[in-house]
Amino acid sequence: MWEIHPGREGWLARAIAAAAAHPLGVGDAWYRLSNREGEVDTVPFGAFRKSLFDELGGFNEDLLTNEDYEFYSRIRKAGGKIWLDPKIRCIYFARGSLLELARQYWRYGYWKFRMLLRFPTTLRWRQALPPFFVSLLIFMALASLFIPIFRVLWLGICGIYVLSLLIGITPVAVQKKDFSLLIGMPLAIATMHLCWGAGFLYSMISKILFRK
Repeated sequence: MWEIHPGREGWLARAIAAAAAHPLGVGDAWYRLSNREGEVDTVPFGAFRKSLFDELGGFNEDLLTNEDYEFYSRIRKAGGKIWLDPKIRCIYFARGSLLELARQYWRYGYWKFRMLLRFPTTLRWRQALPPFFVSLLIFMALASLFIPIFRVLWLGICGIYVLSLLIGITPVAVQKKDFSLLIGMPLAIATMHLCWGAGFLYSMISKILFRK
């Protein structure tokens, strides 16, 4: 089980750590959320026999991020399983600032697309939503320059998004008795979503246009 701790002191660092363990931030990533043993699509810091690396060729060093998920995809394709054992615990220190978090999730999104070029069927809904959401916001913002109703729609979508975040994280703030989370967690989750989605889209566009 992955225990996520703040990367530094302060209310914002606490909020980032809480966001990194919340379903609104990470979707159905079971290694962050579940105490149940079973087969999953990925785990953090997985441990495998060296013979498996020799057999499948090790990590793909062309990927600067997401190389572990790519390796897990090859394991599953070869008939293996990725197994989560919650009795095995590790402590992870989340990023300590929104800028560090933004860089991290931009990188995640960028390299996720590059990994999907090899294994497109491994895309999960939690990974598809951020680039779709960012695309929708960009489209509506551009359309609003010519069609005024899109300004209202854009503001409406943003309002619904913020309200959804507040509703989702309020139980966490109440449980922890830390109401600074009502500000910090929406900021952190929005940073995760928008930067992941933007990084993914930039990776896709740059690959199509510049072949790099």
